[in-house]
Amino acid sequence: MALYIQHGHGKSDKITAALDDGAIDGVIFGARNEKPDKLRVYIKELRNVSEDCVLLLDPQFYVSTLNPPNDRYLPEYPYYSPGRTATSFTSGRSVRRYVKETLDCQVELGVDRLVSPTVIFDLFSDRWHQIALNLADASLEYHAGLSDPPPLLLSFVFAEEALAGINDINRFLDTITQDNWDMEGFYFIVGRNDPSYNQCFDSERLANFLYLVYALGQINGLRVICGYTDFVGILLRAAGAEAFATGWSQSLRQFDQRSFISRKSGGQPARERYSSSPLLNSVLLTELQTVYEVGYLTNVLSGVPLDDAITSAADPLASDWTRALSQQQHWQTLAVLDETLSGRVRNDLREIVRRLENASGLYAILQGGSVQFGRYTDGRHLPEWVEAIQTFRRMAGFASP
Repeated sequence: MALYIQHGHGKSDKITAALDDGAIDGVIFGARNEKPDKLRVYIKELRNVSEDCVLLLDPQFYVSTLNPPNDRYLPEYPYYSPGRTATSFTSGRSVRRYVKETLDCQVELGVDRLVSPTVIFDLFSDRWHQIALNLADASLEYHAGLSDPPPLLLSFVFAEEALAGINDINRFLDTITQDNWDMEGFYFIVGRNDPSYNQCFDSERLANFLYLVYALGQINGLRVICGYTDFVGILLRAAGAEAFATGWSQSLRQFDQRSFISRKSGGQPARERYSSSPLLNSVLLTELQTVYEVGYLTNVLSGVPLDDAITSAADPLASDWTRALSQQQHWQTLAVLDETLSGRVRNDLREIVRRLENASGLYAILQGGSVQFGRYTDGRHLPEWVEAIQTFRRMAGFASP
């Protein structure tokens, strides 16, 4: 199992509770949401809770190029300065300074692996992509000169559109697997187009993402950690990712660049949810209530410890289901799904397809029984995932199952 929590605002005891449950294996801290001195203390506290928990820091250097940035505590970190533009990276001396300050900060904090600074780019052929490569190259050079540092992960944050062109992805792979690049692995974040929390992912782009992870994780034997991936992380794990991450709020489960840009607050509070492994989705508690009323509750439950809060009540809506329980149950569900993976790509893909087919059949029964799901809870992601897996199989040269 390799599920990491994507840390954000309002952590309270969420992380320690998940560690006590055994639901997670690591934490990816977001610098924007924790002051450096408090983060240093908290890292030491977590070491006492679990010696095996992998602790990383996403330095969120990329926020410095957004305008206007929603940077919270980032200005307290030595490597961060808002208002950077492409011209801020034309000098090699400046790039090396950014790298030094970012990596030194992480070394001082005592994390298990270093994450290189990066910028957000839209395509594997644009100017910002080249800047990201320059930062990665400078990170490799600086890391090589450190005395016994933690392993280095090269970080890349790119828009979903970048995954549309396989030729560009192959050129990217050629660049980052060149012989003189000596790193532990990669930390990838894909910025999603739709700000709504959902499991949908264009099948072609998802297939290309799976191929990118497979080429690095399986073919090249590198660590690949995929941030902000939620349920989709199960597919990426099957393709060869070492770990995937998701957070407690919806904005921490999928990456939306707009979350890091200052704007007026507002909007409706998130409605309570239940994460169902049989449906491979997170559904609303009101929808779970309707599932109960048509007699299919046991078919939808994930079979995790916190299900007791639902099953011990008269019905889902009568339960003491809180947001905190929902968050912990979500991680328990993803952990259970991840534990079904064997590490053998072909076998794991077959298992996921079987689960997708079962989920589609269950959705059909429920919808035929008058259960009305919302736009993003109705299972429309399932055929996209199946098509993505089929396309990825052909790309990887796997025989049909």
